[in-house]
Amino acid sequence: MDASGAAGRAMRTSRYSRYLEWALRLIIGGVFIYAGWAKRGDSVDFADSVASFRILPVVFINPYTLAIPPFEIAAGVLVLTGWQKRVGTLGLLMMTAMYCVALVWALARGITVNCGCFGTSVVGANPWLDLGRDLLIVAACAILYRLGRRESEADTG
Repeated sequence: MDASGAAGRAMRTSRYSRYLEWALRLIIGGVFIYAGWAKRGDSVDFADSVASFRILPVVFINPYTLAIPPFEIAAGVLVLTGWQKRVGTLGLLMMTAMYCVALVWALARGITVNCGCFGTSVVGANPWLDLGRDLLIVAACAILYRLGRRESEADTG
C-alpha cells in the first residue's frame, strides 16, 4: 500500500470523526440544556420524583434537586460550545451513569418511579425506556470523551 492511500484514508477517518463529534456535541449538549431547563421551574415536583427512588436521605433531596438543573445546563453548554467539552462530557457521563444505577436499583426493588429527567410534565414515563435512553447517552458521552482525547493527543503529538 502506498503512502498516499493511507494518508487519504486517515483524512477521511478524521473528517468522519469531526462530523461524529459535532453531531454528538449537538445532541448531548442540546439534550442536557433542555433537561436542565425543563426541571428548573418545577423543583417541588422534581424533588418528589427524586424522593420516589428512596436512595437519598431526605436532608439531601432539596439541595440535589436545586443543583442538578444548573449543572445540566452548564455542562450541556460546555459540550455544545466545545469549550472545555471533555470536562462537560465527563460530568454528564458520570451523572448519567449515576442515573442508570439509581434506575436499576429502583427497578430491582420493584419501585415505580418517574425519573423526572425532562421535567415532571412527561406523563406515563417508562423506567425501562428511561434506562435504555440513559444507557445510550452514557455510550454517546463515552464516545465523545474518547474523540476529544484523540484530538488532544493529536495537538500535543
